[in-house]
Amino acid sequence: MAKKKTKARIQKFINYTKEAFFWPVHLTMMAIITGLAALGILLIPELAPGLDPGLVIPSVVFMAGGLELMVLSAISNNPRFIRAINAKYQKDIDAFHKTKTLVDYYNELTLESQRRFDRLRKRIKEVREGFKKLNTSVPQLVNRFLNKMNQIELSYARLLYYKDKFPELANDQIVHQTVQEMDKINQELKSASSRLKKVKEKRLRLLEMRMDNYYKVRENREIIEQQLLTIEEMVEYIKDQPMSMQNTEREDIMIDNLLFETEQTQQSLEEIESLMQSEFYPGISDDLDSELGSSYGERLRE
Repeated sequence: MAKKKTKARIQKFINYTKEAFFWPVHLTMMAIITGLAALGILLIPELAPGLDPGLVIPSVVFMAGGLELMVLSAISNNPRFIRAINAKYQKDIDAFHKTKTLVDYYNELTLESQRRFDRLRKRIKEVREGFKKLNTSVPQLVNRFLNKMNQIELSYARLLYYKDKFPELANDQIVHQTVQEMDKINQELKSASSRLKKVKEKRLRLLEMRMDNYYKVRENREIIEQQLLTIEEMVEYIKDQPMSMQNTEREDIMIDNLLFETEQTQQSLEEIESLMQSEFYPGISDDLDSELGSSYGERLRE
């Protein structure tokens, strides 16, 4: 499934017919067909003097053009040709999608987060310019390092996105109000009737679940902030280091470790995002509303 999606994604960006037209094999075949057509136009009047040149020449040109189109179609639909063209443009396509993804995240950020990202991006730009000076001596190492800096930049934008996306559910005022409500229900349970006690216990369970979510959100917002600070400090550290091959190798390892930690953080954030979508536990809430409604109706009938 993933391969099919990748293939479809690539084919949106490539004109295989155009690529086939300029493919060396096609250019060679086109030259041969053109040469044979020209030779035919010159020789046919001598070999068959009775034929009308006005009909012969257009016929030869038409046949040559049709043959050339058949060759072009065969090349553009050849699996080996398609794989070769995909490989040729894969790097450019990946770069486009990474840039698009980065822009998408950036546009979703708050103004404050956008400014924070801009500051980091300025530092990363300085790091790139510094390490490009080493490109003549160790091009492969430097290019790999620069690609990882691009990954760091994208990871930073994702972390900011998640931090902005999580609602401010864990502020002290909301937590305090929830705790007060739980204490109140616990006191009411001591004197509640059996029917009302059942409803209040469900409500208490809902509040306990919300409290659990509040603390999880607070904890993960702190994790995000610490991860953001770690990225900022690492980029600042690399920027201040003298540019040398030895430093590049050491910092390459540092980035690998940071990318691994960032990937783990993002996986946990995706889990927390799913958790936040069910923060109010709609199923339990619906049951609670149902119980409250039925109890109220029964009390009215009594």
